[in-house]
This record gives sequence, C-alpha cells and structure tokens, in this order.
Amino acid sequence: MRFLNDIQPPYDLTYDDVFMVPSRSAVGSRQGVDLSAPDGTGTTIPLVVANMTAIAGRRMAETVARRGGLVVIPQDIPIEVVTEVVSWVKGRHLVLDTPIVLAPHQTVADALALLPKRAHNAGVVVDEDGRPIGVVTDADLTGVD
Repeated sequence: MRFLNDIQPPYDLTYDDVFMVPSRSAVGSRQGVDLSAPDGTGTTIPLVVANMTAIAGRRMAETVARRGGLVVIPQDIPIEVVTEVVSWVKGRHLVLDTPIVLAPHQTVADALALLPKRAHNAGVVVDEDGRPIGVVTDADLTGVD
C-alpha cells in the first residue's frame, strides 16, 4: 500500500478515510495473482472479505471463517441481523460444511432449488425431530416430477 504524494498521516485511518485508487500492475491476468499464505498451509483465499452486501453474507462468513479468514459484515445491515449472523456462524461446525436439510414433505422443486448450493449436490432428509432419515442427490431426482 502506498499513500498519494507519499505522505502517510500520523494518525489511524478508518474505512471512510481511505479510497483505493485503481492503477496498473505488472500482473498480466487475475490468474497470475498468487494469494497463497507464506505459512505453507496452502490457503489461497483473501484474509478479509469485502463488506459488500452482495458478497459478505452468512454463507460466505461461514465458509471463510472455517478457513481462518475474516468477513466484515456490511454497515447497512441492521444490528439484529448482524447479531443473528455472527451467532449462526459461530455455531457452525469447524470442519464440516453445513448440510442442505430437507423435510420429507418438501417437493422435488424445493430440493432441486437447494441442492446446487453445495458442490456435492446432496441434501439430508430429516424428520420432525431433526434426525436424519435419508439422503437425496440430484441423480435421485432425475426424471421425477
């Protein structure tokens, strides 16, 4: 990072004090950027996710937190929602992804809308008490109305 006119202020800056000025780079493509951490873990995600409503949602916060990153919740989100999101993220499993959960009465359309949200395209079917009773995949739904 560098400051315009190479003058660094003698005080701390906040988000509102800073403007990122676009400029040229020696990198020819986004694919040429190496974000891997120098600690040998192989982590290649940014440490901090932008505090933009379209980016820093609950699901992103869960995923990034699981990998040791940080998500800044957008400032325009009501405090009650921020509290709920933080509690939800802290309650997630540290290693395992949060599964897609379906009830036996849900439709095929419901399942088809949810399953692509995970790379494995599978959901856990649970009973009224939250106990797993089955697994459904996109292959199970092929040709079903």
